[in-house]
Amino acid sequence: MRWFVLLMLFFGAVINFADKSIIGLAALSIMKELDLSYAEWGLVGSSYYWLYPVTGIFGAAWADRIGAKKVLGLLMLTWAILQFGVLAIAALPLLVVYRVLLGAFEGPFSPVAYNHADKWFPAKQRGFANSVVVAGGTVGAMIVAPLLVALITILGWKAAFACLGLASIVWFFLFQFFTKESPVKKYQEVQKKKKEKLGKINVKDFLKLLGSHSALFTTLAYFSTYILVVWFSVWLPIYLVESVKMSPGEMGYSVAVIGIVSVFIYTGVSMLSDYLFKKSENWRVSRIFVVAGAMILGSLLLASITIFQNPLWVIIAMCLAKGLTYSILPIGPTIMINEWPERGALMTSILTSSGNVAGIIAPILTGYIVGLAGANKIAGYNLSIMSMAFLVLIFGILFALFVKPSIAKNKVELHDDLSENSNIKYS
Repeated sequence: MRWFVLLMLFFGAVINFADKSIIGLAALSIMKELDLSYAEWGLVGSSYYWLYPVTGIFGAAWADRIGAKKVLGLLMLTWAILQFGVLAIAALPLLVVYRVLLGAFEGPFSPVAYNHADKWFPAKQRGFANSVVVAGGTVGAMIVAPLLVALITILGWKAAFACLGLASIVWFFLFQFFTKESPVKKYQEVQKKKKEKLGKINVKDFLKLLGSHSALFTTLAYFSTYILVVWFSVWLPIYLVESVKMSPGEMGYSVAVIGIVSVFIYTGVSMLSDYLFKKSENWRVSRIFVVAGAMILGSLLLASITIFQNPLWVIIAMCLAKGLTYSILPIGPTIMINEWPERGALMTSILTSSGNVAGIIAPILTGYIVGLAGANKIAGYNLSIMSMAFLVLIFGILFALFVKPSIAKNKVELHDDLSENSNIKYS
């Protein structure tokens, strides 16, 4: 059962990120049809994240109370309604409203999915499990790009969006009728007792926890990487067409290649982290230093494409940079959940929602920079890329220096008791 649950979370992430990225793949068609400037397109990209951080926190806290299965099902149905609603969009204001609402209801998915995956897997496999969820995002955002580009070309961008709405409905029925909320009865009983003891959150203690070095610098590292996530979603297709001079078809395949290679890289980094954790149970070595090293190397590779602009090197460097910098995405939630296991979804939502603040800033800033560059668009794109590389580098270094997860909370964990120290096995 746990592998089927993970598979469904993977495909849920595919839909989630396809919803995000299809706007970028259809950018040129939408901008032409609605007569949008680069600045206005930056506004469209940013609008998705205006409510995303807030609803992410509240949705995840709600999932801690009523269960992930119910919340994820409700979210998926809402996505379907909104994607079919795209058929009515005829002007910039409606496009912005649609993106705001879609972002609001997609905000809780990642934190709830990460926490749900953690319930089904022991500590030594959580890095891998979360990397599978992250991989779903990469598949949705990049690997299915040729298919989405084909749908946009053949059916038009509105009909392509509606196809994603249909996929959401199929996922809802499979997830609701063929999965469970928790892995075993004993786990469910313990979780029920935990929920009864949760009570109200002490705001002062909660803010103190969020201000701790581990929570703060993990969030900042995630934030810096998520700027890159948003850039890949909103601006990469346009960059490859306008700066690297690719055709739409070449762009679609290039985006897919970058996505495929990056999945293997950050999954490999996560598996290495899990292996080292299993051997030593040393969080600093297995989780922090591995991820920080990957982020730092990835930032340097990203910066290199502003100097070496051969199209082949651009694709190679982006494959490596994306895979290495994205390693914080599966490992970051594990660190945050460790800080307050009873409120795992809430802690993960703080991470993802705070990181998604980058989504509000990055598209508008990139649009402004490219617009200022005028005819020299390459200079504008290069400046935005160098800025992102610098942020990932700085916050990767700070992550390595200051994040020191609590060891005591990880000596004995419910998941490991169930899977390894008792006769009860995960389904």
